[in-house]
Amino acid sequence: MTRPPGGESALADRSLFVLGTRRSGTTWLSELLLAHPDIGGPGTYASEQGDNLPMESLMFGAIADLWVSSRRVDVDGFNAFLDWDDLFAALRRFCDHIFLSARDHYSPGASWYLDKSPDNVDRIPILAAVYPDGWYVNIVRDGRDVTKSTMAAPFPDITSIGDAVTSWVRGVGGVQREGWRLERLLEVRYEQLVADPLGEVSRIFEWLGVPVTDEILAEVQPRTGKQVARLGSGPPRRSKWRDMDPDDLAMFYELGGDLLAELGYLDGDESLT
Repeated sequence: MTRPPGGESALADRSLFVLGTRRSGTTWLSELLLAHPDIGGPGTYASEQGDNLPMESLMFGAIADLWVSSRRVDVDGFNAFLDWDDLFAALRRFCDHIFLSARDHYSPGASWYLDKSPDNVDRIPILAAVYPDGWYVNIVRDGRDVTKSTMAAPFPDITSIGDAVTSWVRGVGGVQREGWRLERLLEVRYEQLVADPLGEVSRIFEWLGVPVTDEILAEVQPRTGKQVARLGSGPPRRSKWRDMDPDDLAMFYELGGDLLAELGYLDGDESLT
């Protein structure tokens, strides 16, 4: 087993990170996994509009400047005073403290901590350095559905269909490029999760090595149809893209068609003909 930086951690081998682009189902998957009594974290909260929205630590975005400082090539930065091993150990102690506080506040009695933020697809080198002993579940969804859902969400950095497609391509590509750094990385397809949520969640629990019993799956069941971060768009489903504007769909294929094909979403799909 890979050891945590510094060798000691209350979360050694017990940290779970859900990866995936925005609107790929990261919040829903996290809610399903948090139904397990051994897995803790903040989950979602009810907004004033009644939507269940994620509570995210944004931890690795917050420490990104420290990471950049450690990699300066001039005489400035942390690397002038301590080596990378010392820095990673210090970051691990800091992150553990925050994560354990969140776990014990929201899920007393849990032994694992679950963290998720779509921004983490851009932070994999940091994750790998600070949590090399972590477990990583990457959820992948048809980019056409992601794009349609992203366009309906109030993201200030998304002002066009091109922005939405590029965001999906960059996020999925980031995991493809950097995933080799993660010793334990499991891919989950959103569409399979919709089709068989209990089966897919059981597969993840078995991979993690946590107990899977009828009683635990009974706790998962009510969450399979729970509306989370849906922005009023209904229960989890697939193939929303089929009613996309034809010009938007053409733009998607121009910018993201190659990646969609690489992921297998065009196998048997007659939409391009």
